[in-house]
Amino acid sequence: MREKAYFSVRPENLTVVSARNPSATRAVVFDVMGTLFSLERVRESFVGLGAAAPALEAWFQRILHQTATVTIVDEYRPFEELATSALRTTLAQLGLDPERTEPLDSLAELEPYPEADTALRRLSEAGLTVAALTNGAKASTEKLLERGGLRGYVEHVLSCDEVRAFKPRRAPYELALERLGPPATMIAAHAWDIVGARAAGLDVVWVDREEQVWPFPLDQPPRVHDLAEAAELILQGGST
Repeated sequence: MREKAYFSVRPENLTVVSARNPSATRAVVFDVMGTLFSLERVRESFVGLGAAAPALEAWFQRILHQTATVTIVDEYRPFEELATSALRTTLAQLGLDPERTEPLDSLAELEPYPEADTALRRLSEAGLTVAALTNGAKASTEKLLERGGLRGYVEHVLSCDEVRAFKPRRAPYELALERLGPPATMIAAHAWDIVGARAAGLDVVWVDREEQVWPFPLDQPPRVHDLAEAAELILQGGST
């Protein structure tokens, strides 16, 4: 049975009471889009087409529906194909031209969150292995990390393409454990990602800056507001 960690969210009040050795976690696995990188560039592209700001969430929820569907029925397709078809439907439902591609194109131009560099550097300098686990393609993720100045901290870029199954299916997280070895901690800003990682045996830290309120009728994981707090929590041994 895992020990529980009790802590306040904000760093100025952050205290951890845990039996875990701070060095117990050997690897930290980051989700990419929405966790390391802000999606505001995508939101701006939707607004530029005449859509309301929540069109971003509508598109991504449709992408998640599609990734879950093809995974469940064993009809895997790469992320870009699903994102493209989901965008066409989303734009059509919004009364916009379904042939526009600006939101999809903007995924290659995402900016890292301001604290991402510091968080990854602290973890790397502490001797932890830093990895990225993405539903996207490995090549495009590596380019994004390089563009954002984060590639030097990330030792492993793992893609769902390798197991032909999307998160939150267990296979991608098990791939991370196979490559990195346990114990490992997943950091993600998507609750569904946290649920999948925890079910596969990873420790987890949920970044709540977008969802704000834990959306599942399941035990809430350790939560922080940003990546700097997540790094601090892990270095103090507080993930679970």
